[in-house]
Amino acid sequence: MRRWLPALLLLAVAAGVAGGLFYTWVLDPVEIYDTTPGALRVSQKLLYLALVGDLYAFEGDLDRAGARLANLGLEPDGTVLAGLLEQYLDAGGRPEDVRNLARLAEALGASGGVLAVFAGPSPAPSLVPTSGPDGAGPGSTPTPLPTATPAPTFLLAEQVELCAAAGQPGRIAVRVRDASGQEMPGVQVLVSWTSGQDRFWTGLRPEQGPGYADFQMAPGTGYDVSLAAYPSEVARGLASALTPGLCGEGAGAVDWRLVFQQAP
Repeated sequence: MRRWLPALLLLAVAAGVAGGLFYTWVLDPVEIYDTTPGALRVSQKLLYLALVGDLYAFEGDLDRAGARLANLGLEPDGTVLAGLLEQYLDAGGRPEDVRNLARLAEALGASGGVLAVFAGPSPAPSLVPTSGPDGAGPGSTPTPLPTATPAPTFLLAEQVELCAAAGQPGRIAVRVRDASGQEMPGVQVLVSWTSGQDRFWTGLRPEQGPGYADFQMAPGTGYDVSLAAYPSEVARGLASALTPGLCGEGAGAVDWRLVFQQAP
């Protein structure tokens, strides 16, 4: 009997733990009510921030917007908000979702950088229903749906391999231009490689021009680059490895210069 006693005790403990977990997870799970915005996950906080921007655009009340930011544990500081806006975009957020948040950051004293791209005039969201249950306003007549305008096609007008500065890793420098040759800010550029992808935006480095963006390459990785929001040609197989005979002594990597231009 003594031989089996430890096993029986272990079995009893395991049964007790399993029963307790079943009760707390299935029969009577903990329910959280009235959770504050500050307790949200990071992705949910970013969505909440976008909503704060939309409400500010609708109400125009800076004090209420500051109070909502305080609920999230944030100071009403435009520079901090601009940094979070970039984080939201890096996580895949849509530019149309953050324009009002960018305007709020400007109202709180920030300027330049990402705000120069996304804080321009844009219509505030309508939070008041403008139509009846049948989809038409009182006394109105149905309006034909507008015909969708095809997205412009962008061609890879230039793809040039250059020597990187001594001691610098290779980078991909992109410029985006419209059909008339004017540089376009706020265009999302997609870069992908075997194990992942990233997105970056033109116009965030205004000293380089409104249509400029760049991306730092990792050694030994090949990249494909295209425009995320428009049909475009793709620059394929870009890497930082030196091409024999291209660069002199001191260079350890190459840069790539790409120009995407809207087809006429």
